[in-house]
Amino acid sequence: MTQATYLRTDTIPLAQLQPFPGNAKRGDVGAILTSLTRNGQYRALVVRETDPGRYVVLAGNHTTQAIAAHGPGDCGMTVKAGDEERPCGVCGNQEWEPSARCEIVHCDDDTATRINLVDNRSGELGGWDEQALADLIGGLDDLDGTGYSDEDLSGLLAAIEEAADEEAPEPDEEEQAPARPTGTPGAPDTTGPEPTPAAASAGDSVPPLPPPPGHVIMTLTYLPPDRDEAARLVSNARETFKDDGAPGIVLRALRALTAVLDSRHAYDGVVTVTELLRAAGVEQP
Repeated sequence: MTQATYLRTDTIPLAQLQPFPGNAKRGDVGAILTSLTRNGQYRALVVRETDPGRYVVLAGNHTTQAIAAHGPGDCGMTVKAGDEERPCGVCGNQEWEPSARCEIVHCDDDTATRINLVDNRSGELGGWDEQALADLIGGLDDLDGTGYSDEDLSGLLAAIEEAADEEAPEPDEEEQAPARPTGTPGAPDTTGPEPTPAAASAGDSVPPLPPPPGHVIMTLTYLPPDRDEAARLVSNARETFKDDGAPGIVLRALRALTAVLDSRHAYDGVVTVTELLRAAGVEQP
């Protein structure tokens, strides 16, 4: 058995690349292609030269498939990065024959199989810091090319909130501190001042951050399937209400629902679309 030895980096036409025989991983080629068009090929394939001008892909088989799915350029597609329109990250909106940047290594058959297996397996062995993941996703203006959707973010935030609720300790009535004595009129006050936050013990739980000025927190509790549906509906509504977060979208929906309920008292029991949009606060052209 030999270790893999790096030889060089080169751009190789797809016609000279063949997939690893028996590759067992089934990746999301569509998600990879979306990433390539938005971000470009940020990671090289790892390939092994088997014959002069012929290479086997050890790592990056699905990236190879995504590039093949793009096909020759110019594809005519652009991507939006903030306020900027950028060319496709694969073809650059120019005439282009499918090719990939590759790191070429030398190794034997046994090592080639091990590289293919560990490249597919290592990502599955890791875990996530869900709060850190939510912070990363939530810090982006859009999720193009990340592999995540607004529904994924909504579901992740709901799961974090649900886990926090499950981990919160239940108050034990027997362990609750007794009420402070009020003292006797005319007698000196021996109860002492109320403890300040700085005097709290290190074991005390940290209170949640307060809402922004002028805001209050409202908690909605759903069963998991209903939570997923609510997240999906909010995500769909964001296409229309781009400036609204989930609270604003829910509030608009409740206003429209109230208009429907109030329409039952109208003389004909009919509520028009215009009235619903007005109730939801949608500006009419």
